[in-house]
Amino acid sequence: MKIIAYPYAGGSTYSYARLAREHGHEWITFDPPGHGSNMRYPLMHSIPEMVTALLEPTLRATAGQPYVMFGHSMGAYIALAMLDRLVELGASLPQRLVLSGAAAPHSRVLQHHADLPQKEFLAWVANMGGISAEVLAEPQLMELFEPILRADVGAAEAYVDGSLRDYDVPVRILLGKDDRIALADGLAWAECFAQAPEVHLFAGGHFFLFDEIAAVQALIA
Repeated sequence: MKIIAYPYAGGSTYSYARLAREHGHEWITFDPPGHGSNMRYPLMHSIPEMVTALLEPTLRATAGQPYVMFGHSMGAYIALAMLDRLVELGASLPQRLVLSGAAAPHSRVLQHHADLPQKEFLAWVANMGGISAEVLAEPQLMELFEPILRADVGAAEAYVDGSLRDYDVPVRILLGKDDRIALADGLAWAECFAQAPEVHLFAGGHFFLFDEIAAVQALIA
């Protein structure tokens, strides 16, 4: 089974390396433009733009093979919008869609963390667990990393979609009980699908998936 994955804000091909290790499935995590192996391309500032950029590699990776689609945080929105695009094209659909660490894209209060001054923005990112103190303490790294984070956070926070989907694709929602995302906004994913998704709650914050690796692996595939 292939796991087609899309990274969280500031992430890259290596974002889910700990999940992929010893999982027994082939993980393919795509770099959006401006990230990792695609660093030479301009950053994108919306989820639909990222989906358009990643459509062809997704089609190539999934042609004729069973797969699961996975995304955490920003990656959940890319995965959802990518599934919509695949349905429009009549392409092969995943055996399961797993959306992790994200509020339903129609229910949350719109926020603008990407527009915060540098100090406040980086403090917010650190509180989410998305960046280590060591990286924060390196000005050269942050000069490279901050624009990527701002573009991704802005894209994720701007993504709004209240469509009701009736696809023949089972959906699992993974949420951290202590995440800064309101639990009600996470549970509101049920309003996005005609077939009720499975919802799994974990102890932990926004990056709970790295504290519950075996359990998360089992729910993905």
